[in-house]
Amino acid sequence: MNLLDSYVYEVQMEWTGQRGGRLTAEGLPPLEISAPPEFAGEAGKWTPEHLLAGASASCLTATFLAIAEISKLEVVSFRMKAHARLEKIPGEGYRFTEITLAPEIGVAPQDVEKAQKVLSKAEKNCFVNKSLRATVQVEPHFVSAPVDV
Repeated sequence: MNLLDSYVYEVQMEWTGQRGGRLTAEGLPPLEISAPPEFAGEAGKWTPEHLLAGASASCLTATFLAIAEISKLEVVSFRMKAHARLEKIPGEGYRFTEITLAPEIGVAPQDVEKAQKVLSKAEKNCFVNKSLRATVQVEPHFVSAPVDV
């Protein structure tokens, strides 16, 4: 795989009324977006706040799985919860101050230490999380899982 020095990702946002819109990108399904209800948005729609938490979680997931594959670590299961804190900071207004990612990673018992090393590398190499001003904390839980032979 030959990687370039730079990539561009393009999305389009179309206002659909009130504080909402439709987010699209070529080749992807559209997402109905709104401000969250606490900021006079419409309930039941994806918010920028949820998307930021999702971007953080999905980046760490994809990075972990890529490094696991390169490292020949067999991952049996992977799930994650993300918790993003939006706080009002005096003199600044609202901003995300921390994101806590809690992956639950299933690997064979003998691979837990290797999985910890892979996760550590993923934390250091996740593009999205390296770009954020908020502190990103990872609180993993490793689950011993039987591997099919």
